[in-house]
Amino acid sequence: MDQLIAIAFIALLVFFVIKVGSVLWRIAGVLFLLFIIYMYKDQVITQVQNFIANPNFGGLWQSVSGFFGDLFDKVAGFVSTVIE
Repeated sequence: MDQLIAIAFIALLVFFVIKVGSVLWRIAGVLFLLFIIYMYKDQVITQVQNFIANPNFGGLWQSVSGFFGDLFDKVAGFVSTVIE
């Protein structure tokens, strides 16, 4: 689950770096992205090796759908605490 959150965070970071107009923000975003990739490289390599050794597309779909369900619940909980 943490890996999926990291992947979603990295995807949002890449999107943000591309959309921001300032060169300094782009450089800072790229450096932060490289730092995040460096921190999670061992987990990513392990997950990819496990998936290559035993491809389980049904389990992958279940993990992805569970991730988005949990993400929605977390966002809804955050919004409800901000509103209160």
